Amino acid sequence: MRPLHCKIVLVRPRNPNNIGAAARAMKNFGFTELVVVSPHPPIWNEAVSAVNAVDVIANACVVETLAEAIADCTFVVGTVDRSRVEPKQVIYTPEDLSRDLQATPHRLALVFGPEKNGLTNEDLSHCHRTLSIPTQPGCPSMNLGQAVAVCCYELMRDRAQHSTKIEPPAQATAGEIEAALQLALDLLRISDFILPGSEADLTIKLRRSLIRLNLRDREVKTLCGALRKIEQRLSGMRLPAPPHS
Repeated sequence: MRPLHCKIVLVRPRNPNNIGAAARAMKNFGFTELVVVSPHPPIWNEAVSAVNAVDVIANACVVETLAEAIADCTFVVGTVDRSRVEPKQVIYTPEDLSRDLQATPHRLALVFGPEKNGLTNEDLSHCHRTLSIPTQPGCPSMNLGQAVAVCCYELMRDRAQHSTKIEPPAQATAGEIEAALQLALDLLRISDFILPGSEADLTIKLRRSLIRLNLRDREVKTLCGALRKIEQRLSGMRLPAPPHS
């Protein structure tokens, strides 16, 4: 059976019981890598002392941003409430994700948002795909711990029966894509392309465009090399500041 490389990422969780339940669900199904993004300190401390899956919590990585959490991943999937997205939008189910991972293995990050409002548009701009657990319209949202449990179960179900010999492709990590994005933004600033007040929206659009390209790591390295060369040339073309009189 091919190992599944997957980290569970909890973004800004607010309930210590939910953090504990998520960690316990991970342990139930053999997942050990938990990353928590910007947790509220009192909440995080309470989760550490209250959870049953002590080892999962003790070994969890706490970071400030989602970009840090997913920097080494090649496929990032954000979970959403289906009632909050447009009907025409294509959304994974846990079964869809499990099936795709059988054919093309990835370094996966499965991202869950805060309990009250879920992932923001900025959070989702880091994701290759979105995932929603099919639920009844009258009660569409799920408890965080339950959602983690359902996804972990589906990802591990019947994996031994679908083992193949396909080698993982050399996909670009989220960190490599983010580095290319920042280089591109530097060039756009130098060329005065970015209008005042538009940088945040432009950043999201460019990040989504790069993610949709599904680039290999070699392609991203070539792109970064080209962008650095252009930046060097543009910097060399700048006129020196006039001398003081």
